Amino acid sequence: MSAKLLAYITNHIVAHIPLFAVRLLWYRTVVGMELGRDVAIFMDVYCYFYRPFGRNPGKVTVGDGTVINRRCLLDLRGGITLGCNVSLSPEVMLITSGHLKDDPAFGVRDRPIVIEDYAWIGSRATVLPGVTIGKGAVVAAGAVVTRSVAPYDVVGGVPAKKIGERSRELSYSLRFRPWFE
Repeated sequence: MSAKLLAYITNHIVAHIPLFAVRLLWYRTVVGMELGRDVAIFMDVYCYFYRPFGRNPGKVTVGDGTVINRRCLLDLRGGITLGCNVSLSPEVMLITSGHLKDDPAFGVRDRPIVIEDYAWIGSRATVLPGVTIGKGAVVAAGAVVTRSVAPYDVVGGVPAKKIGERSRELSYSLRFRPWFE
């Protein structure tokens, strides 16, 4: 199967199937994501990748209890690591690849994104290549994260800057799977 056909099936057919089990099976076995227990990937998630069947240069790992909400964009090309109980709100964009502005050939550089346990990324936030979001950190809705975020920091704005801190007493477990989603 070609990468273009795989992308079409993943993003325009599988992403619209209203059953978690079917989507998770596809993402594990065909796309090659490593998914922990109780992971929820909601409908309409869009994935970028280079090659079919898990042969992407970047590894994709999603920890136990993590929720990837509706209409998120996951750029799998550079690799993504999501810890346990991470919450990606609707329409979050994780971008791992970018063009080299001074390259005469307009080349691309892939850099992984790491989001550690208990981090919460607000709706329509964008995380750019090479960023690490620390444990328990919060990214406000609409923020553009261009640099790594320290554990338990709250950041917001464009570009994102520290605007507060979050409690270090986090112990919740995300198990959010509504019917037919």
